[in-house]
Amino acid sequence: VVIPSSLHQWRTQAKLAVAPTSTWNRSAGCSIGLYARNTHNVLNIPECQVHHPSINKAVEMVRSATAKVRTPPYNEDTGEGLLRYIQLQVELSTGRVCLTLVMNAEKLKECQPHLSYLTSELKKMDKNSGEERLFHSIWCHCNDSSGNAIFARDVTRWHPVEGPPFIRERIPGSEETVDENGEEKREGLLYFSPMVFRQGNLEGFSEIAKEVREAIPAGSKVCELYAGVGLLGLSALLYHGKMDQKFNTGGDSKGGSVGLGWLRCSDENPENLRCFERAVSSMPMHITGRTPKNFQKGDGKKKGKSSNRRKAKQSDAELSIKDLMDTMMSETPSDILPSTEDDPSEKVTYMVANAATALFKGEALGADVIVVDPPRKGLEDPVLQQLCQPRNSNQPYVEKADMLSHLPRHTINWTNNAKTLIYVSCGFDAIARDCDRLLSSSAGWKLESATGYVLFPGSNHVESVVVFRR
Repeated sequence: VVIPSSLHQWRTQAKLAVAPTSTWNRSAGCSIGLYARNTHNVLNIPECQVHHPSINKAVEMVRSATAKVRTPPYNEDTGEGLLRYIQLQVELSTGRVCLTLVMNAEKLKECQPHLSYLTSELKKMDKNSGEERLFHSIWCHCNDSSGNAIFARDVTRWHPVEGPPFIRERIPGSEETVDENGEEKREGLLYFSPMVFRQGNLEGFSEIAKEVREAIPAGSKVCELYAGVGLLGLSALLYHGKMDQKFNTGGDSKGGSVGLGWLRCSDENPENLRCFERAVSSMPMHITGRTPKNFQKGDGKKKGKSSNRRKAKQSDAELSIKDLMDTMMSETPSDILPSTEDDPSEKVTYMVANAATALFKGEALGADVIVVDPPRKGLEDPVLQQLCQPRNSNQPYVEKADMLSHLPRHTINWTNNAKTLIYVSCGFDAIARDCDRLLSSSAGWKLESATGYVLFPGSNHVESVVVFRR
């Protein structure tokens, strides 16, 4: 068992509930904190010992601002009021906070004028604080549902109010150097918007990323399911690419290490793709095999309908040409799909799909290594069933699903070539259940290692990294 971070100030993301401080006086402001055990009574948690200091400062500033401008807090009993929750995410390199205000409204206009009053007061307080600016950005999320979900699933409920669209963090294992001109050079950045999943203890999770990338054999072709913004996969890509460069320049090769064959990531949130593409473009071209894209300043903000229609037409045209080329390539008389090394643009890819759909679309075909990082409930049953299938020695090696179109789909083993499975779990009961099924199956998996990480000190929660080989 590993404790990967400090026991204090480790939480760099917090979601806190809001409630009225007084039932009759709005100028008393809002209570902001956690629910008391077995109740929905909100308890203030000033100077919380596990929160990053910037979160504590931001919470106090929001509380003071709500009192100053008389923001109506949400009352769970009556369903009235406006401010329901706040989310705070710290950008580690700057200590600045991305603040999301969750409002009891269906549309943005229903949040006015209180949203404008509150954000204006926060900006004024931040500017006049006499310290470094605290807020990185401010977002509004509209959620008028009656349940306990903090965020609505509809992406149109998210509205940028102030500041850049993404928080940027170093890819675990990356380094910052200074060139001869005194300019900082980075090996790669992760991009997070408030709409994507981000670990609550990002520094601690970097230690998990280290174990994962070192468990991947050199030269592997890697499929990452439940990838989020691609943190684990991109960390592995960078690590093995650097080892490859070190070997080719005559350094200590650590046994002749080479970069990854390819990396395929997938997850169902479309916003992950935007973050992933920016992260890949921030990495060295010799590692990704891609020419970096130029993203327009302010990309991520809403655009007009005509602009969206023009983009859609362009996308359709590009896709139709690519489909045509794919069809031509699929007519190659071979049982083996050409390697992605022949097409550098396919070395690092992302599919917007849930894990089961990604598997059945062929994302793991040809993969030597499969990395899974599912939610607390564990692997989806179709995914677990595929991983429990015995290897089919008669199935031809391919890297694309269309090369198996001549076979009945129920006979295809979609994880046939995987020799390593790395399971990152945030639910101990789920990993125990899934581990039993994997080891008792006829797939041939053997347990190589299992490590517990106390990622949230002070709680009874343990993250696990389990490595299987066959």
